[in-house]
Amino acid sequence: MNNSLPFSDFPGDLQKRLEKKSDPGTRDWWQGYVKNSAPFLGVKMAEIRKAVHAWHQSLELGTLPAEQEIELALALISRRYSEEKLAGILYLQEILLPAGMLSCVQMASSFADLFIQNAIYYWNVCDWFCVKVLGPMIDREGDTCAAAIQDWHTSPNLWQARASLVAFVPVAGRREYYPGIDEACRVLIRRPERFAKTAVGWILRDISRHDHRFVKKLVSENIDHFTRESAQNALKYFEKDEKQELLKGLKGRGADPSAR
Repeated sequence: MNNSLPFSDFPGDLQKRLEKKSDPGTRDWWQGYVKNSAPFLGVKMAEIRKAVHAWHQSLELGTLPAEQEIELALALISRRYSEEKLAGILYLQEILLPAGMLSCVQMASSFADLFIQNAIYYWNVCDWFCVKVLGPMIDREGDTCAAAIQDWHTSPNLWQARASLVAFVPVAGRREYYPGIDEACRVLIRRPERFAKTAVGWILRDISRHDHRFVKKLVSENIDHFTRESAQNALKYFEKDEKQELLKGLKGRGADPSAR
């Protein structure tokens, strides 16, 4: 590696690159839109992507052992700013995954630690991680990976539990995963947190494109635990009359915007 920078300074080097692309208006917009999340530098996604690839190339990170590249990606997700966390996810998604350097079975524990250690603690980073990294890994590796992620549905950590469903959005048409999704939905919809319930609504919405009856059964059997927000999302692609009939069980309940 033609680079004298110490390994421990690599994440800080990327932060400096991101700071050069920061915009106060972008920062203020994101911090107003995603309240209570990790703070923002104010860098647009296209610029984060460019910075990650330029950083990786200029520091010749591809010459590092796979273990160190993975360590770097996870270290970025554990850093302070949302853009650094998203950069770590892009590193996993666009560099390490295509290179075949990630195994779901080997990484499941390290990924779980990101939630347990509060490196992922709000929906924007959680959902990006699920859709861009976990979902493609499930699609590629199949049942063993799916089982490892589905096991997270009982986690007391809200975001890890949410990931047990949102990770399956990219593979919502794969019926072999529906038994595990069904179990996870029935657990998360009973949790009080808004973002547990909206995870159920999201995955059911996407499954309804492939299996209408699965969604109808799950919603009708658990309607007492849905908010209007999560139910409306789950039933988004239902016919109007059928949707209205299922929504009768809500008794006027809405989402609790104060619930995390």
